[in-house]
Amino acid sequence: MSFPRPSRTLSAALVGVVAATALVAINPGGVVLSSAKRTVPVEQRASEAPNVFFPVVSKYARDRKTFGKRPGTEIQAPCGAAVRAATAGTVLLSSSPTSGPNLVRVVTSRGKLTTYYGYMRRARVTNGQIVAAGQQLGNVGDLGIAKKCSLYFAITNGFSGVIKIDPSRWLNNYVGKPVPQTSLFDNNGFVLASFNALGASHTPSARYAGYASRTPKQVAMLAGYNVDVVGLQEFERVQRTSFLAAAKGTYDIYPAVTDKNSANSIIWRKSTMEFVSAETIGVPYFQGRIWQMPVVLLKHKASGRMAYFINVHNPASIRKYGDQSKWRAKAIAIEKAKVVELRKTGRAVFLTGDLNDRTKAFCPLTEGKLMISANSVPSMACAPPKTLWIDWVFAAGPARFTSYVKDMKPKNARISDHPIILTKAYLAE
Repeated sequence: MSFPRPSRTLSAALVGVVAATALVAINPGGVVLSSAKRTVPVEQRASEAPNVFFPVVSKYARDRKTFGKRPGTEIQAPCGAAVRAATAGTVLLSSSPTSGPNLVRVVTSRGKLTTYYGYMRRARVTNGQIVAAGQQLGNVGDLGIAKKCSLYFAITNGFSGVIKIDPSRWLNNYVGKPVPQTSLFDNNGFVLASFNALGASHTPSARYAGYASRTPKQVAMLAGYNVDVVGLQEFERVQRTSFLAAAKGTYDIYPAVTDKNSANSIIWRKSTMEFVSAETIGVPYFQGRIWQMPVVLLKHKASGRMAYFINVHNPASIRKYGDQSKWRAKAIAIEKAKVVELRKTGRAVFLTGDLNDRTKAFCPLTEGKLMISANSVPSMACAPPKTLWIDWVFAAGPARFTSYVKDMKPKNARISDHPIILTKAYLAE
């Protein structure tokens, strides 16, 4: 079986137009379904991180479409309504007589897309802070030259903001879709994935072929999506040997030795990522038996920035072993503690894995804004995304995402019993 080869920009390759009231939906072939006509006003259109958000949260929000009279538009809404970032980026705070004392700029990359948020009564971010799409920036106000409660919203592209963009048209085109550029934090990022390869010991079966047939197709899939780093679960000894032979030197791998613990491995594309160091952490698996899970420090060659990658597999509750929920909870606690430890270095930390839990995995890992999943917004409380699954990609620290896809292609093609989680990740420092 062959898989289509998307372009280097994951978001452009995997995500298209979304239906007016729906989240991104992927059909069995992995192609995003679209609606020929939107019926919901852009002010109320649904979106999910890391896609573009409408900047005001209010059922009363109304874009007055004033572009032309000024470089931006005024979005009328009640004072105090939440203002959120349309895209991920870096915050720059300033003031102006027209926009008021709480002018927020969110810069994707220098000389690239920048969004402006004015008239606000209050800014809830700090200068230099990195934000995710959908993250609150402040509150609607009536400061500057505002004549009534509203948000002044503008967009520029290019150094010194030389190219002004009609923000109303831009929002109508992109709310609910990935941001239309490849650069964030002055780099082009990398494709990070999580994939349960379906252990060789579970096949062949009536539904799934043996590893010898499935593994080369998995290699082709990863190559087709230009995956740079992937956390693999159920990656048993014979699969590893078959995978590396089919990949022909494209990837490096940790653990470097083959034993039971190598069933959970991290692989990375040698042309884009450089190995720095590695270790393992002991995590309880079935019946509390400790398995060593990989932790790798990699350098992103294009940006020169480094990040930690942790890959785990927490035990499922199955007939053979019964309820494993207490061991999953202990595993999450250990994994969270490792993230906290690694964050003390100042570097970003990514966690991939089959956690065999949805909110019970998400909430402990994200509370207090410790981490975000690739499809969530930072929150002090538990604020899970609408789309929940047991396979995850999380990030902590100076990193954000611009694309998230739960691709059912490998499950539908029966090369695994899981989807592959594909993300576009960027390091801010």
